[in-house]
Amino acid sequence: MSLKTPFGASLIARPRPAPAFYVDESIFSKVLVAELTAAGIVFDRVGGTVPFGAPDDVWLSHCGKHSYIALTRDQRIRYRALEKRALMDHGVACFTFTHGQATAIQCAARIIALAPKMVSIAARQPRPFLYTFGLTAGLSKVALWGSRDSK
Repeated sequence: MSLKTPFGASLIARPRPAPAFYVDESIFSKVLVAELTAAGIVFDRVGGTVPFGAPDDVWLSHCGKHSYIALTRDQRIRYRALEKRALMDHGVACFTFTHGQATAIQCAARIIALAPKMVSIAARQPRPFLYTFGLTAGLSKVALWGSRDSK
């Protein structure tokens, strides 16, 4: 027996696809792309639909439009009012790697390790949001509004 609404639509929930990540120019590396691919993680990246050198507002708009989980290495994003405003305006879920001296291999390994937590946060938390993470530090939420520079 099939459960149907009066209009014939099924009431059985269809599984939602796993959220996709977006790899920003600041964190892009061939190593990260290879590791994400090997791990079976769905992602889009700079150089595809968004060209290298695109302004922040362009790639953040792309992330918001497609509900991507943005990955960046912009250590200052949490302090810049214009970038925080773009995150809010486009409803972006963003995770930024803040360990500036890390190698591409270290960065990729950390992202692969944290990806399940990132997906979990993105699935349950309203957007926009911003989290930072480092080589050893866990995910740390950053306030997007309420601070002096976010107005």
